[in-house]
Amino acid sequence: MIRIAITAEAFEAITVTLPLGSVSFENATDERGERYVWLDHAVVSRLKAMRGPGENCSDVILRAAETEDASAART
Repeated sequence: MIRIAITAEAFEAITVTLPLGSVSFENATDERGERYVWLDHAVVSRLKAMRGPGENCSDVILRAAETEDASAART
């Protein structure tokens, strides 16, 4: 497991889509208001691989959530 910091918005986006208990996280936020989550190494590697220029993991999570929302709206 790898600990990463993500924005509150990205945290909200992943917690509503994943099964309860599938993401470990710390209750406290850092000085920027980010939450620390613990993800499998493969998930973090995939997030990093999906980053575009200037993006961080939170940006990727939010982009994926928007894509998921758009796909769900079409069905």
